[in-house]
Amino acid sequence: MTLKVLVGTYNVNKRDISQDLSSWLFQTNSSITDKPDIIVVGFQEFSPFPNAFFTNKRLERYTSLIEKAIFVNTKESYTALVKSNFVGLALFVYVRDKSVTRRILNVEIAKCGVGPLWIGNKGGVGVRIVIDANAFNEEQKYEDRANNTRELALCFVCAHFAPHSHNTYQRNQDFKSICERLVFANNMYSENTENTENTDRDSTHEQRENCEIMMTNMEEDSTPLLSSYHNKNKQQQYFTIYDSDFLFFFGDLNYRIELEKREGFNNPTLTISSLLDILRTRQHQRIRSCDQLAREIIDGRVLHGFEEGDLNFLPTYKYYVGSINEFDVRYRTPGWCDRIFYYWRKGDDEQISDLNVAGTAEQSSPILPINYMSHPSYTLSDHKPVSALFAITPQHERLVVKSGTSNSPFKIDENRDLKFAFGEASSIIVGCLWWLFGTERGVKVILIIGGIGFFGLWVARKLT
Repeated sequence: MTLKVLVGTYNVNKRDISQDLSSWLFQTNSSITDKPDIIVVGFQEFSPFPNAFFTNKRLERYTSLIEKAIFVNTKESYTALVKSNFVGLALFVYVRDKSVTRRILNVEIAKCGVGPLWIGNKGGVGVRIVIDANAFNEEQKYEDRANNTRELALCFVCAHFAPHSHNTYQRNQDFKSICERLVFANNMYSENTENTENTDRDSTHEQRENCEIMMTNMEEDSTPLLSSYHNKNKQQQYFTIYDSDFLFFFGDLNYRIELEKREGFNNPTLTISSLLDILRTRQHQRIRSCDQLAREIIDGRVLHGFEEGDLNFLPTYKYYVGSINEFDVRYRTPGWCDRIFYYWRKGDDEQISDLNVAGTAEQSSPILPINYMSHPSYTLSDHKPVSALFAITPQHERLVVKSGTSNSPFKIDENRDLKFAFGEASSIIVGCLWWLFGTERGVKVILIIGGIGFFGLWVARKLT
């Protein structure tokens, strides 16, 4: 079994996109004949503030643009599995009806705000999808599949980290917070596991029948796709993003090019002028060692165990809006802000602390990056969109952890629900204040209310 997974990420700078998405999402697909089995699209700065705190009016418009691009370029049927937004983040997941839709066992969505007061202006939105892996094994008999269900867990996280060159530490903390608080509940958790295997065997036929149900499009932030899903792993109450067979972490991670020389790294000391000269002559490979994120990964501070395809494109930020290749360095340092990383669950003999530098994927990896590129022709934003196409070959002996031990390098935050609720309340308060005092309509409302109040006070005084 080989799955093709297409991932795209784009910081649209709060602007309403109108450009056709085909050359962004499907240029990577031109080198293969097989259509993507799973298409995942993430946006950052998806909606302008303060509207982002209240509404998701752009969700349907972006849905139409994505679905149009999918149909035009694949001529096949896909199901909209997830359409979810969280303040400035949006995540869309489509699955190919021909190969994946009927094999899905469960879908869970989770969100995490890492902004001030845990507001979601920065944070992550993720989805964990469980697929019946046996269904892809055509050589296995139906009875064997029913008695030995293998679950393939895929996780996709769209993230937006803290801005500005000096905030490297905060960006690392943002990743840590997402690992601690973007958690998926195990709806079949049980402390009593004595008869787990018998229960699973009895429920497998029911699960398979449910998998044959034709699924319609899910609404935004909907409940799990199949409510009767029977999870084989009942010992683990919660799943972190790491508790998956394959994990894709992408978005505007905001790491920049570091101008100063850092101890332990063989790189030149740069000035803005020399950096621009290098970028204009497309000699960006000379300064790959100046990438803040690559340095942090090497030092073991972030994205533990993740890998990245070959980073052969120019930095994706910061451009003049409307420009294909002209960098704007007046107030911001350019950087490879927009990235797509991948992780797969290693065997028990492989330690999660064994880090791999970006662009050094091992040949034994069950994930093959087919293409990884930016798309300069999109000039709506000061960022350039990025896409990556992967071929996944699951290793059946490693599918889904069966113990109650999490693979995450960080412990789950026991106060995550409280922080999320506080962040949601803070978002509403901040949004209301922003709308009232920071928008023309809000100011008019204040003036009208104030005028009515003064008029009422004047009338009351006249009557007394």
